[in-house]
Amino acid sequence: MADTLLAEAELWVGEMRGVSLRGEPLLVVRGEQGVCVFRDRCPHQGYPLSEGTLQDGVITCRVHRHTFDASSGEGINPLRPCLTAVPSRIEHGQILVELPVRAGAPP
Repeated sequence: MADTLLAEAELWVGEMRGVSLRGEPLLVVRGEQGVCVFRDRCPHQGYPLSEGTLQDGVITCRVHRHTFDASSGEGINPLRPCLTAVPSRIEHGQILVELPVRAGAPP
């Protein structure tokens, strides 16, 4: 079942925002090609990427300056670590996500 994250109109093209859904920190990025949602943590040491920057389609972690492609989550510098994508879609102007159910978590 999909959860509503926020209205598409609340996020401008070229903007990213950290949000929490069911206790999960998520990073919502709106680029020219649409909206992408990732776990809001740098794969290097887990710092929130929402505290970093988004410029020209590149997300930069504020702590160690690691960079990621905002449309795919792939690492740019360094190449190997990638962001964890969260399945998302837009319906009726709302950004919806599919969070996996964790073992022991209430539905």
